[in-house]
Amino acid sequence: MGESGVADPKVPSKSLTVKQKLPQYYAAVVVTISSLSAGCALGWTSPLLLRLQGDSGTYKPLQHPLSDDEASWVGSLLTIGAILGPILGGIFVDRFGRKMTIIALGGLPAVIGWIITLVATSPGTIYAARILAGISTGSALTVGPAYIAESASPSERGTLCSLPQLMITIGIMLQYAIGPFVSYHALSGMDLVFPIIFIVGCFFLPESPYYLLAVDRKKEAEESLVWFRGGGVDVSSELEDISVAIDESGIRGSNIIDSMKNVFGTRGNRRAILLSCGIMFLQQFSGINAVLFNAEPILSGSGQGGSSMKGSTATMIVGAVQIFASWGTTILVDRAGRRPLLIISCGVTAVALYTLGTHSYLEEQSRASGLGWLPVTSLIVYIISYCLGLGPLAWVVLSELFPSKAKSAAGMFAGSFCWLLGFVVTRTFEPISVAAHPYGAYWLYASCTLAGVAFITLLLPETKCKSLEQIQKELSGH
Repeated sequence: MGESGVADPKVPSKSLTVKQKLPQYYAAVVVTISSLSAGCALGWTSPLLLRLQGDSGTYKPLQHPLSDDEASWVGSLLTIGAILGPILGGIFVDRFGRKMTIIALGGLPAVIGWIITLVATSPGTIYAARILAGISTGSALTVGPAYIAESASPSERGTLCSLPQLMITIGIMLQYAIGPFVSYHALSGMDLVFPIIFIVGCFFLPESPYYLLAVDRKKEAEESLVWFRGGGVDVSSELEDISVAIDESGIRGSNIIDSMKNVFGTRGNRRAILLSCGIMFLQQFSGINAVLFNAEPILSGSGQGGSSMKGSTATMIVGAVQIFASWGTTILVDRAGRRPLLIISCGVTAVALYTLGTHSYLEEQSRASGLGWLPVTSLIVYIISYCLGLGPLAWVVLSELFPSKAKSAAGMFAGSFCWLLGFVVTRTFEPISVAAHPYGAYWLYASCTLAGVAFITLLLPETKCKSLEQIQKELSGH
């Protein structure tokens, strides 16, 4: 606090009261409802796909049961749509602003997708719905964190930017916990409610002050920043710092082509894109999708010495562990920092995957008797370590490393790269398991995450409690 009793606007996060920080948290929760909706889309297939294949004697509302190939496409087409989400977001975000882009791409495709799901009678209509849900998912995880990063105080930014991962796990858990016990239409109707709430809530939020200054709407930018800082705070100095940073970056009047050029135009941005894509690679090649798709047989202890556990119970355990670990990240990220959490996450994830692979190997050799507890423990440790670092912090780092002039193109490039890798991992797990056995796939993913320890230790700077301007200077070597 200064002598006048007014919070120092250059470091508002250190001087704002808890009450003054509430608008930032409110805005972040509203924006990340789109992430909750994304989690619903990701988890939707778990309780319903076998039913749509006629496994339980019913395949309503479809005219015929899904074949194995059709079921595979229902599961994987969401990642194709998610590749498109960041691309569309990168095109729209500098033209229409962060707020309207989030509404248009993070909310509307999901609403339309769930409506199509409710009236679907053929595989083709479900394919279309899954692609739309994927567009919403990909947009929610790129544009949403960018909006949060540009509106949050430095000390709160890490916590708020890690909320999307927590909301995704809550959405997945809702599908695991409710899906097995309700009808196709009841579950899909519930999932439709969340993007509607998201769209309505976003209309009452202000636009990002960074974007408003970039388009020379200074008065609105000041009002926006005052709103995010809880009122009663002199934001003139902070506003001036943002304006100077925007002038230096050349963002005013830029478009997606200029933004794409800026991604590779400076040493700092080239380093940022290397780091972002590297962490996205580690996130996907930790094998998260492949492991979670096989969580049920792992947790059911199908091999020697295993315990008997219902599939629905197993998936609920997975969902509960994900929520707990993701919640822990929101607490730790601005205390422990990004680098330590990512290093620990990569190291522990690698150990858990090596252990899963070892159990799979011993099981094939008929030497796993009495080790039924090992895959269960390894999977839980794996999920906790992933959700503490690689899951949420890849998106936090992406939102922090780039200046405003390159943020839209960087989000488009890195986000699409991430979902492309997710598609590759999902579609290649089965061929790898056939060629090199499941333990070979686990050991491959473990080796990738172990290499990530060195990658992050040597190359990634700490961004905890630093302004976006400070981060850019450090990346550029100043």
